[in-house]
Formats: sequence, C-alpha cells, structure tokens
Amino acid sequence: MTAIHPERGRIDATAGDLGCDWTWAAIHRVRPRVPLACPECRHGVRAKVSHLGLRFFAHDPGAPTCGLAGESMEHRLLKLELVTAARNAGWHAALEVPAADGRWRADVMATSPDGTLRMAWEAQLSSITEDEVRQRTDRYARDGVRVCWVVTQPRRWRGRVPSILVKPPIEGQRAVWEVAEGLVRFATEPCHHHVSCFGGHGQWQNVKTPLRDFVVWVLDRQVVPHHFVSPELLSEHQWEQVWTVPQYVTLAADFAKAKRRARRKRAVSGTVHVTSLDGMGPDAIAREVALRITGALPPQRSRRVRSGALRYFAAPSSPEAHGAAGLARVHAAVETWVTEETGGQATVRADEYLAGGTPVYLDNAVYGVIRPDPDQVDWHRWPGRRNWVLFVTSRDELKRIAAAAPNGVRIIELE
Repeated sequence: MTAIHPERGRIDATAGDLGCDWTWAAIHRVRPRVPLACPECRHGVRAKVSHLGLRFFAHDPGAPTCGLAGESMEHRLLKLELVTAARNAGWHAALEVPAADGRWRADVMATSPDGTLRMAWEAQLSSITEDEVRQRTDRYARDGVRVCWVVTQPRRWRGRVPSILVKPPIEGQRAVWEVAEGLVRFATEPCHHHVSCFGGHGQWQNVKTPLRDFVVWVLDRQVVPHHFVSPELLSEHQWEQVWTVPQYVTLAADFAKAKRRARRKRAVSGTVHVTSLDGMGPDAIAREVALRITGALPPQRSRRVRSGALRYFAAPSSPEAHGAAGLARVHAAVETWVTEETGGQATVRADEYLAGGTPVYLDNAVYGVIRPDPDQVDWHRWPGRRNWVLFVTSRDELKRIAAAAPNGVRIIELE
C-alpha cells in the first residue's frame, strides 16, 4: 500500500492525496511509467486497483523475497481499516513506517496532531511466537511508541501484550470490523441469595464494538491499557492485559475493597485460612478452628485436612449440615448419581472440606464437590475445575454458583 518515489518520497495508496499532494491518476496507468520502488526490498512496483476497488502497489516480475509481497487481502484490508480509523480520530497515520535504525516497522503508525505522541497498530495475522511479540513490544516502548497488536485468530499470546482480537465483516452478519476480545468492562450486581456473598458480585466482561470506534477511543485516551494483578479468564482465555475505561479500573478497585470490608464485618464466617495455622497437626487445626468459629471444641473425632489438597477449612453453615440425617441423604444421593453416571464407586469424604464444600472421590481422585462456596473458589487456579462436577441441593445454590463459575463447569442439582 506504499511505495517510494525518487522525488516525492513515500507514496500512500490509502491517502486521498497519496500523502504527497499528488493524485492517483498521476501514477496509475500512465506512460511513461512513473518510477516507483518497494519501501522494503527497493524492487520496482506499479500502481494497481483490485476488483474491490482497493488501490495498491504490485511488485514487478523477478522481485526478491519481500515481506510486503506476501500479505493476504485480509491483512491489507485490516491495515486499511486501522489507518482510516486513526485518521478519523484526527491523527496523522501512515502505513509501513520503519524506525530510523530499522529495528521495527509499524503496519500503521499514528502520530498525534502536535507530533508529540506516536502509536503503532500491528495487524498480526501470520504466526509469531510470544517471545517475538514481547521483544517487538519492548523495542517500541524503548522508542516511546505505544502499540496495540490486532489479531483475527485466537493466538495464545493475546492478552500477554497490549492486544485485541477482531472479526472481519461478514455479509449478512457484520457490516464492519468488530473488536471481539480485549476490550472489557467491570460489572457489579447485588447478591439476592440467602447465603451472604460478601457484598455482591463483580466481574470483568468482554465488550464488542466496531474497530474504528475502538481506535478513536484509544488514541483519545478514553480507553487505556490495564494490567491484572492476576490473569483474568475472559472467553475461555487468560488475559494479563486488556483495554478498558479508567472508571472501570477504579470501580473494580473500590469493589474489591468493599468485599474485603464485608468479609471483615462478617465475624462468624465459618471460614479460616489454613496457612494461618502452619506447623499444627490435623487434630490441632480442627480444635483451633472449632474454637475460633463456635467457641466450643468439636465432638469426638476431628476433621482431617489432607496436606496440599485443601485451600480452606470450613465449618458447615447450611441448615441441612446441622442434621446428620439430612447430610446422609445428600451424600447417598451423590454417591448414587456418580455410580449411575460412571459405573464406579464414589466415596463422599464427610470429614473433609474443599472450598467450603464436601469433596467426592472416585478412584482416589477428586471427582466433584458437594455445595462449594463460590466465594472460596479460586476459579482461575482450581486444578481440574473443567472436569469436576459440582453438586447443589436447591435452585438458589445452582444460580449462585453458576453466576460465579466460568463456562464449562458442570453443576448438578440433586432432587
């Protein structure tokens, strides 16, 4: 989409005046042919127009291997969309701009009207390793250039650097290029369940928007990069960095503080972190937890804590848990369900607690959890969460867990 003229310098096929106060008619299908060269390999090129009306430059026969020659039509159309969006934002934008020392070449380089700010937009459709992406991002940063990587396929490294996943227009479905992942908002809602959720629910959610709007927002600093303290699961993928409105960052921080305050106010929470009892044996832990929660020692045998298996040691808080007969019925129903589902013999470990619930074992491995507390589950790091089955005893419990669990977690409501 760019070429070099010996006198007029860089020529941009996407600009109305070609970026040099010239017209397309002055270089397209004229005799004698205007001398133009590829900015990458310096081989001769000629002005052409595709059947879609897209203006571009094609290499003359015998051209050497050139990175610009191998671009797909989708790549060219995406670059055209990005450069057009940047110009709509009032910024100067140019295609295929190299660094003075050749350390990088931006697909689209946007420069603020006063010339003090620069931002590169990289349409990365071909395969590239995460190390390469990080190195190129660092090179931009050293030169004071912001960057956003734009991909059309779910690359594994997306979200590791400033990036978005976009979808091209599809006739009858999407009329424009659309940001599908990477732009997020923080949404909150109060909790209406009968069990306290420590101040309500809050989560980061993907937001879809036209790519042109996104580019304008980013250049105007209405949308900024945000780094998560720990990766967030968005659309089945862990994101370390996203784009969002600054107010959402503030909202998320305020919400986290409110939840911590709510937890502190809940004096009898039924939850004690095991790491605060380091160096104590299982029996001593059980006695200490019982004293902290109820003020009384546990009757007869103590609950066991398997080393490395449990994150929380919790006292029962549900009405059914206070009745042995109710517990027995729930455990029997779970064991029956697992046997019918798998053909194996399940075992409910009634003397253990996993994330506030009761673990269910099959062949000495955790198969599921009965009535876990979603506020105690670290969904991002819970091992095997995609395979474990969660059992609940009411529709309210099912809704509460489903609201917090990522897609793919299986929840069974017992009769």
